[in-house]
Amino acid sequence: MSRPLTQSDLIFPTQSLSLSSTLSSLKRSALSIHNRLSSIQFDANFVAKVSVAFGLPLVANERCGSWYISPDKKAESVYFKSTDGHTNEWKFSVRRLNLQLLDLIGKAGGCVIVDSTRRGKSMPDALSKTIPIWCCVMNHSLFSELGEHELHTAPQAVSESEHAQIEKMMDGFVREFLEICRPDVELLRNKIQKPLRPIWITQNSSIPETPPSFPDFYPVVLCTASRRVTGAEGSEGGYIQGAADDHEAWSQGLTSTLFWSHKHELLNTNEEDLPDLIKRLVEEETTSDAVPILVKPTSNLYVSTIQNLKTSTYDVVISCGAKSLPESHSKSNTRYLHLQCQAGKLGSRDLRNQLKQLFILETWLPSGPTDKKILICDHSGKDLAVGTALAILCMYADANGVLACRPHEGAKIDKKIIKQRLSWLTTTHPTLNPPRATLQSVNAFLMPNPSAITSNRNLPEDSNADAHSFPVPHPPSTTLPQLSTLLPTASTIFTALQSHGTWTFTRTLTSNLPTHPSGTVTGTATFTPLPSSRPSLLYTEEGEFITDTGLRFTARRKYVYILRGELNEEAKRMFKGEYVAVHFHEAEEVDGVGGLFVTMGNMERKEGGVVSVPNREQHLCAEDLYTARWEFPVFSDEKKMKWWSVRYDVKGPRKEYVSETVYT
Repeated sequence: MSRPLTQSDLIFPTQSLSLSSTLSSLKRSALSIHNRLSSIQFDANFVAKVSVAFGLPLVANERCGSWYISPDKKAESVYFKSTDGHTNEWKFSVRRLNLQLLDLIGKAGGCVIVDSTRRGKSMPDALSKTIPIWCCVMNHSLFSELGEHELHTAPQAVSESEHAQIEKMMDGFVREFLEICRPDVELLRNKIQKPLRPIWITQNSSIPETPPSFPDFYPVVLCTASRRVTGAEGSEGGYIQGAADDHEAWSQGLTSTLFWSHKHELLNTNEEDLPDLIKRLVEEETTSDAVPILVKPTSNLYVSTIQNLKTSTYDVVISCGAKSLPESHSKSNTRYLHLQCQAGKLGSRDLRNQLKQLFILETWLPSGPTDKKILICDHSGKDLAVGTALAILCMYADANGVLACRPHEGAKIDKKIIKQRLSWLTTTHPTLNPPRATLQSVNAFLMPNPSAITSNRNLPEDSNADAHSFPVPHPPSTTLPQLSTLLPTASTIFTALQSHGTWTFTRTLTSNLPTHPSGTVTGTATFTPLPSSRPSLLYTEEGEFITDTGLRFTARRKYVYILRGELNEEAKRMFKGEYVAVHFHEAEEVDGVGGLFVTMGNMERKEGGVVSVPNREQHLCAEDLYTARWEFPVFSDEKKMKWWSVRYDVKGPRKEYVSETVYT
């Protein structure tokens, strides 16, 4: 009897594919780009029918919703996140207020909000819970005289138990909206005259033959574009549920706008040729010119992209990015400030140290209320520029949005204020909502004290908890002397370090070696005089080091700062006879002074009223080389040095990292 055949007996290697490989190949075929686009078109036809059936305009819940709506039929965009409706994570987001929707609802008598979801769910959490929570908060806030407003959630997607749990949280959501966002209730009430009521529509729902009437409420029709596919994510006869969801993973750069502009060509191209066609369409797409957005309620603060930006009508232009704006973008009477930041999350981290340059506005602009136009831009107009605008609003705008670029000594900036100013941005335009990393950098800059970062969710109006007196330095006098006369000396810097008292610091460590972790250190530092024949200060710091992986360590460090004279004639000329040397602290020594670490060198002028001081010589520790650079503000009185920073670049076989520390 012959033995049974095995895979190794097969002649053709292609026949020996594993079952899992075959199934993976079939899944990729079923989830092809062509099938996705065809499914989107199918669902878009259903969405259009819903709009006609209810006689209401279409609103895209970005970013998925725009794929299912022809641009000529899209009346508005909103940003409601499903994560705000996840079980046990229910939330009313003060960052995503979407108040612009009330204008459309009031004018059109309601709206149809379009979204979709994958993986066999009947509807996304944004439609079943997040938007219903929003509707209930609006009803309670704007129509409180009508009594209690019932929370309506999708009965086919939300259990009675979950509904009851959300309902218990509604009073807190309403209080948070009213206390933190401080909306103009009368203005919003003028937009709509009756409460909102969510209505859910799926492809399994019955659609009215004629537009119904809703005399007691505005209908907010929540339309799930895709029909439900049984089981896990997959395809039924080529149809893909939620085909547009997470489009970055499959679209190869294709956007919803490009899809609708070239729909027929895309749908009539075979799968093999689609990648080349998409590549060509993306490359041929013209970049639209920048259209600055006025941040309300201000009358003179704008946020924009950089593309083809015209700056001639602005008094101050601030750009955020790796490169400064071309010279052709500026004019002689326009002030220009460049905040040098990398792209992505690294740029958000850079922004934390760059924001201190905003203090130069106090010398560029009048000290009182000003109508000077300020434009802030970055590549997308949605990230670093928005974070910078938020910092300016917190530092220099009053409760009515009037900008006055003067130092606000003793002004309290806490998370409540930051959330209020952030709501101005998101209410102005939904895209003015910075990423979390950028927002964290702004928080760290505005509230450098670690103890002030812990937020109380519902602070009373008169509470001083979670507050910090923001350290804004006084500008020079109105009649500005020459910059050379404003440069601090080694002596004034040395005195200022001690005079400030306790410094609060934030240190960012970025390591290129796996043996040394990256992370952030926050803590306090002091300079204490030492008994010595020469001016000496004991630098002592203590903080908490949180690595990028979440580990926590206590960090302590000591150095000795010494103000030294210099006998070398050239050095006398360059350093005015003195300089600051940083030594290691050696407890066993009588005076506590150990070996030399680094010394401050020549002062270099930089834009934005900042003095940069490189080290005179690099420090070699074994085989690793340390390079230091300090930055100080321009000041004439050592008691008014409100911040300083130091950066160490370390390179070698055993260590390779960058340490950036900002003291306030």
